Amino acid sequence: MIAHLEAVGGAAGNMLLGALVDAGAELDAIEEALRTVVASGWTLERTRVTRRGIAATAIEIVIPGEDGRPGTASATSDGHGVRLADVLAIVDASGLKQSQKDRAARVYRTLGAAEARVHGTAIDAIHFHEVGATDAILDVAGFVVACDVLGIEELTCSPLPIGTGEIAMTHGRYPNPPPATAELLRGIPTYDANVAGELVTPTAAAILKSLCNVFGGRPEMTVSSIGYGAGSRDGDLPNVTRVSIGTPLHARADGAARSEVSVLEANVDDMSPQFFELAIERLFAAGALDVWISPVTMKKGRPAIVISAIAPLELEAACAQILLRETTTIGVRVRTERRYTMERAIRSVDSLFGPIRVKDVRSNGTRRTMPEYDDVLRIAREHNLPIQTVYRAVEAALEER
Repeated sequence: MIAHLEAVGGAAGNMLLGALVDAGAELDAIEEALRTVVASGWTLERTRVTRRGIAATAIEIVIPGEDGRPGTASATSDGHGVRLADVLAIVDASGLKQSQKDRAARVYRTLGAAEARVHGTAIDAIHFHEVGATDAILDVAGFVVACDVLGIEELTCSPLPIGTGEIAMTHGRYPNPPPATAELLRGIPTYDANVAGELVTPTAAAILKSLCNVFGGRPEMTVSSIGYGAGSRDGDLPNVTRVSIGTPLHARADGAARSEVSVLEANVDDMSPQFFELAIERLFAAGALDVWISPVTMKKGRPAIVISAIAPLELEAACAQILLRETTTIGVRVRTERRYTMERAIRSVDSLFGPIRVKDVRSNGTRRTMPEYDDVLRIAREHNLPIQTVYRAVEAALEER
């Protein structure tokens, strides 16, 4: 299934969730999953409302202390905001499926990277405020769970509207959109909606940037359900987000998921080959999906190396900066490419050498399981064994299952 999101009058985390619920996602199933993220201290309210004559579903996660109502402040915040590691620990300790954890974590890493660039600091030093509140954490988790409930495999989104005026935030008043939201919206088509107020929240911007494959017009699809998620305000534009869910007209390749990635390349002809190791290491640390080097011959017969990287769209700039900083190149080429990927998940299995991680990949009934190389290498070193011996032992353990 494919889902196309339209920020008719804006987008917020609860509006995105409300649209999916309005389109048919079972709220009880979503709440059951969210209770494994944060077990108590909140209630989930669903209301049927109209916004400029459009009937929509309003979803609100009510938490005493985080919404101005009397009560106790959330355990996730001490008034100074929470760190990215705190949020990731909450998600990792939850009972969500691993694929859901991975998508939720991707949203917060995207948000953390944007905050770090805005504040000129390391991502680990960032403190979330508004978006670190429990309701925002649950909005993100609720959205990825709702996508699973509806069987949505691919997300696309319309250009996003931008409001006018100033926005009041924890640190003061900021131009619209605020700095973190503006950073998140880099590379995403936007337009001036000529409406006062914040139309796209940081939580929504992070969700859309992390999980949507394409921004633009409606994809070629046969729509089977439509939902509207309502915001709390109403104005000149209907304050709703619309989702259209259906099947693409053109089938995926062998059932694999399609997405877009950034491919970065730089030619280097005046750097010691030993220095590439650290550049590659730091590209992976920044979130690159793959990195490789290729020998080439440049003008006048000069031997050179092309260092290439594949990165998520939202990490393109960070990876480009690493190439410029860690190599002697003075320019980086970037292009956007489509790719098809099989569904993958990491799990732990027992082996002759103790627990070891394996990767499951599947598509259209095809499934392969492979031991994680880093774990195989670690065990080979710890037991002073040939790496082939460890690999074959793990494969044998998998065949017995």
